Amino acid sequence: MDPVDGLTFTREGAVATVTFSRPERLNAITFDMLEGVTEFVRENGRDDDVRVIVITGTGRAFSSGDDIVNGMGDRPDRYGPPAGLAANLTPHHNLVKTLMSAPKPVIAAINGLCHGAGWVTALSCDFRVARDDIRIGDIRSGKAIFAGQGVSLLLPRLIGQSRAMDLLMTGRVIDAVEAERIGLLARVWPAASWDQDLATFIQELAEGPTKTYAAWKLTVNRAVLNELDAFTDYETRLAQLARATEDAKEGVQAFREKRAPKFIGR
Repeated sequence: MDPVDGLTFTREGAVATVTFSRPERLNAITFDMLEGVTEFVRENGRDDDVRVIVITGTGRAFSSGDDIVNGMGDRPDRYGPPAGLAANLTPHHNLVKTLMSAPKPVIAAINGLCHGAGWVTALSCDFRVARDDIRIGDIRSGKAIFAGQGVSLLLPRLIGQSRAMDLLMTGRVIDAVEAERIGLLARVWPAASWDQDLATFIQELAEGPTKTYAAWKLTVNRAVLNELDAFTDYETRLAQLARATEDAKEGVQAFREKRAPKFIGR
């Protein structure tokens, strides 16, 4: 892998790890970082010597989400305009699809705040494991941002429609105890033993029957993968309408100015 600003790539034995590495920005994600994670997972998914892929963060956050304050950097020309309908060519869609179809276990090792696009990334992984002091949630509704990026397809399948509606509409943030209780997290470990517990879990998977894992993963994810392209086109149409509202503009402006938004319902 070529170097990517904001990401760190490591390989230890059969375990390949990509780390969000912008701690000063709470690991806010740029377009380059989206493409970097996608390519990293794609490459290591094809490497027979890799048996587990891990995604984690540096500092106080797994990721706070897309870097909307700084515009996420330059949008690659090949993706077209942000509100275009080439859903299967958008970087978030490519990331979700790659994570769900890679023939290796992919672990989101959630070490801190997990929101927005970081939340999207975690939901697309096979395992979400976390320290007991994390805070997790979509949060974008509170800024009048509709950028589902597949979340409204993935989340109800994980925690049920009622709980998904609650988290997405209210934008509330939950702790590790609640996230594990509702089925969002597979494992929660104390911060004091996080490194050791995570390493033990990763090693157990790395020593397991990788091809069998791939078969389970692809069958479990088959329905979502079959639906994802058409779903994302529909979702993008709604996003185009939502972005044109006065509330959406106010939400982004309030976020940039670090103040509470004043929504008018239009």
